[in-house]
Amino acid sequence: MKLEGLILDESDIIQDTKINRSTGETETMGKINLITTNPTDKIQVTVSPELWANGKAGEILKRLVGNRHQYSIQYKEMSFGDKDGKHVALNGFHLFELPQIKGQ
Repeated sequence: MKLEGLILDESDIIQDTKINRSTGETETMGKINLITTNPTDKIQVTVSPELWANGKAGEILKRLVGNRHQYSIQYKEMSFGDKDGKHVALNGFHLFELPQIKGQ
């Protein structure tokens, strides 16, 4: 879905690491706190390691701080059994493409 959102401050762009369950490798990813309008809400959006590209996406997102832009967001739900056999359910919003910056 496409929605209009606002990154209020650079501190709302967060670099994080996660362990890839398939390979066991540590990957760098991102998260953004995004304010949406109509209705107004704050959501946390995950940026995949592929899209984050070792922080390059973070630099692009910093140029969007303080201005409303269109974001391409997908809501995902998944569940699986962890290494201890416990059921784990995850859900949340994921950015699937970087917003287009006007004039570029």
